[in-house]
Amino acid sequence: MFRLRQVTLLLPALLGPATLAAADTDWRDTESRIQYAWYTEDARDLASLENRVRDVPAADPRRNYFLALTQLREAQLTADAVAVGRAAGGCIDSADEALADRPTDAEVLALQSFCMDLRSRSRSVGVPFAAARSRAEMERALQLAPKDPRVRLLAAQLSYAGAKSTKERAAQVASFQSAVDAFESERQGLERLPSWGAAEAWQGLAQVYLDRGDAIAARSALEHALLLMPDYKAAHRLLSHVTG
Repeated sequence: MFRLRQVTLLLPALLGPATLAAADTDWRDTESRIQYAWYTEDARDLASLENRVRDVPAADPRRNYFLALTQLREAQLTADAVAVGRAAGGCIDSADEALADRPTDAEVLALQSFCMDLRSRSRSVGVPFAAARSRAEMERALQLAPKDPRVRLLAAQLSYAGAKSTKERAAQVASFQSAVDAFESERQGLERLPSWGAAEAWQGLAQVYLDRGDAIAARSALEHALLLMPDYKAAHRLLSHVTG
């Protein structure tokens, strides 16, 4: 099953760019392309994908979800504070549009929460109440869908980003483990869309293990991440640190 999913993820990216059809967008292919660009840190491809997703008619119920995801990935890839704020702000706006039609969509709430946090961290002057609103949205997302793996992953990543010390970061192991477990449970059922996040969950778990000083567990988690996505650059860098 790992190999089948790995091929499913890699094949669209290896085939080269393709125009998204406005009337019948293949969102599984689009998700694969977004994630592959994220894993390989291809900012140019992400920008191209954002434009293509934006061209999909607004009536498509998945458009704003994947637009928010693309903008989140763009925000995460850049080191420029202004660009982070712009991409994260776009993610927040796209999530708002999605929530106008689906106000209880837990994954959209979690995406927006994470982007709010990214935007607030990118500004020299904090946005009033941004952190509190971000946490409140994430808590609501967890209440609405406590077993959703992407919600659990984003919640774990948000907590990790907000940790003030190595000790606090090392305490996040249960949060990332719960995300990994949720992805493993999802993998046992029918393939669904969206399906992104499993490799990131393993990579996050590895980072926490490394914070705890457990290099063996960190390496094992990274091997899981790279089994799912062999071209995951961040996981390769962390593995080099662990084994170096």
